[in-house]
Amino acid sequence: MRCIACALLFLTGFNAFAAGQTETPAETQASFTYQRALITGTVEGVTEFLPVSSTGHMIISDRLMNVPHDKNIMVSDVSDRKGRPISQDRVADDYIVIIQVGAIAAVLVVFFGRVRSVIVGLLRGERAALRLTLALLIAFFPSALLGLFFKDAIGKYLFSVEVVAGALMIGGVIILGAERLLPKIDFNEKEVAEIKLRQALTIGLCQCFALIPGTSRSLSTILGGRLAGLSNPAATEFSFLVGLITLTAASAYKMWSLGPALGKVYPAGPASLGLIVAAVTAFIAVKWMVGFVSRRGMGPFAWYRIVLGGAILLALALGYKL
Repeated sequence: MRCIACALLFLTGFNAFAAGQTETPAETQASFTYQRALITGTVEGVTEFLPVSSTGHMIISDRLMNVPHDKNIMVSDVSDRKGRPISQDRVADDYIVIIQVGAIAAVLVVFFGRVRSVIVGLLRGERAALRLTLALLIAFFPSALLGLFFKDAIGKYLFSVEVVAGALMIGGVIILGAERLLPKIDFNEKEVAEIKLRQALTIGLCQCFALIPGTSRSLSTILGGRLAGLSNPAATEFSFLVGLITLTAASAYKMWSLGPALGKVYPAGPASLGLIVAAVTAFIAVKWMVGFVSRRGMGPFAWYRIVLGGAILLALALGYKL
């Protein structure tokens, strides 16, 4: 009995010690190297607007780079806007969202004409601009509200390699089914401008599935557009425009919630490099993506998702740690 009691005391003390581990802000910043920023920025830019899940890919790349993500290690003397301590895990996961600012810049450049016309139309009170803006907001709010209410649970239970692998494979199967079953619709240049509000709501509800890492926001919204009756090109363009609002809101919220901790845990040089690389690679990916989906659909991405997800699950089954 004494041995058991001693063992329990030892374990209790060990857990308390582990839970109280800290590292200095300088140590946190030191792990954020230029090489890590370059890789993360490239992964984000290339995958953000492809139907393959940028968040899922960045979780995987972080694990492969051995990015520190221990939820029990806190950054000493650093707290967020609400006074809560900042963990290693949060530093890594929040940057995955913040780096989307680079992708936002790419979409603004590619669709500058469309965005400018909407803004000018809003200032002039044009009905078409008001209607498109309302449609975009309707498509944005379902996932925004769901993410706001369940953000802690999502971060705690869904940000894992296993979830990403499963979502990749399921999404791939769904793409194959959609490509086979959904009717082909001819592109109409006025489709996006004249999108119906119920179509926007369908897209918004589908975007909620993107809160699961590995699903892909682009996949959810493009398939949502197809289900709502849009052509491939129109669904893709509307997906990019909704993404502009969704990514901006998510990135802004993460930066705002970190508050004074933002500049203490992320070194300016590497963090800025990551944003720039994400912007350049996302610009290339968006320009390519519009034409590719118009010609080929999303079928090729389905097989990529299935193979990658299967490979990850196989690696985990064989004992490899990711």
